[in-house]
Amino acid sequence: MANELICEGLASELEAAHDAARAALATAGAMRRDRPLDLRQFRISKRESQEKFWGRFGVTQSSGSRFETGLAIPAPVSILLKLYVSGKLSDADLQG
Repeated sequence: MANELICEGLASELEAAHDAARAALATAGAMRRDRPLDLRQFRISKRESQEKFWGRFGVTQSSGSRFETGLAIPAPVSILLKLYVSGKLSDADLQG
């Protein structure tokens, strides 16, 4: 009886985790489609060149241009970008 309850509980947890992962993938897919325009528009709204904007994240102008047109962004840069855009990191925080 106790094993059945544990198995049912684990099955429910796994199903919930699976549903959450599926929702996260759907959201990530939507973000990927929107990202190039969003990054470019964000940079333009700050009135910064690609060199200045991407340089603060340790990215060359050339790579930044590719990211703005849809190339996958490496995880460390993506994390920094998300923190920067959300206001949790400032320019001073990103100074080397």
